[in-house]
Amino acid sequence: MNLFIMYMAGNSISMFPIMMVGMLFLRPVKALLTIQSTFKMIEGGQAILQKIVYLFGNLACLALALYKCSSMGLLPTHASDWLDFVEPLQRIEYSGGGIILT
Repeated sequence: MNLFIMYMAGNSISMFPIMMVGMLFLRPVKALLTIQSTFKMIEGGQAILQKIVYLFGNLACLALALYKCSSMGLLPTHASDWLDFVEPLQRIEYSGGGIILT
């Protein structure tokens, strides 16, 4: 279902795709934070394996959300994205032009 939502959201920056990407992030994070209460009723030898599969599934959803952000251009992946944090160059020499009179 998340793949379909990613496909339908497109790569443009507008309200609908941003909300979809936000939900792609929030749902797996909420699921990972409540993993103990989700598996409270399941006990036994298979519970650990099921928790691991559940964990990897939610991590895959987070990876899909990061991929979507990257394809939309929201992740700072280039050096030009960090230009606000670069100190401007200090000039060592100054020169000025002049007019040659003959």
